[in-house]
Amino acid sequence: MLHCAAVSDLVLVSLQVPDVEQSRGFWRDVIGLPEKRASKTWVELELLPGVHLALHPVYHAPALERRGYDRGGPVLAIRVQSLDQMGELVERHGARPLGAPQEIPGGRSRDFVDPDGYVFELVELRA
Repeated sequence: MLHCAAVSDLVLVSLQVPDVEQSRGFWRDVIGLPEKRASKTWVELELLPGVHLALHPVYHAPALERRGYDRGGPVLAIRVQSLDQMGELVERHGARPLGAPQEIPGGRSRDFVDPDGYVFELVELRA
């Protein structure tokens, strides 16, 4: 029987993007994620202490042929103070809504597709 150490932490979510600088601007300047480190081909932004979103150039182009829900994969859910205000902000900066806001346990959420075609969700929780 093989024994290995248990998985202890999620530390990184990475996205392949066609333009690292453009994506950096969206996630850092519009969404508001703090930048932790960057080079021309790699940017890390902090989702939570010790959990980063990495942006890097496309290395497998067919993976990006589909956009939005058709792309599949995980969805980043980001808590916001005001779903309506943040929704308007991301739309002004190239995100597209994928439906109307919906009621969820404890609040509301709305899905968007970012300028690179990835789905993300804004979540407003009640106090």
